[in-house]
Amino acid sequence: MLTRLIVASYAWLVEAALWFALVLAVVVGYHFTVPLMDYAGAVPINEFAWKVFGATVFAVITFLVLAAITGPLLVLTDVRQAVRSIEAGLERGAAVRRSHPVERSEPSMYPRFK
Repeated sequence: MLTRLIVASYAWLVEAALWFALVLAVVVGYHFTVPLMDYAGAVPINEFAWKVFGATVFAVITFLVLAAITGPLLVLTDVRQAVRSIEAGLERGAAVRRSHPVERSEPSMYPRFK
């Protein structure tokens, strides 16, 4: 019972962690951009603008990294939900529709009539 609860709440837990990481990245980017620029030898003229820019850049980088890391896990969660919906449809007795495969042919300037 507890394992099913963990699996069912996994997507919510990952989403909450992602939002927390994004908020943390914005705060870190806001507070550490100007000191990093000073350490690198740059002289920022408008510190507030650079802080906002740093917060945005840190958030974008964090989003891309976390999307690459957690994306496959969330895809597995979506596949699991799709399989559940298919199983539920089969249990209800819904007919499974199968389409016939499409016959592929080489492109031609002359249409083929049957």
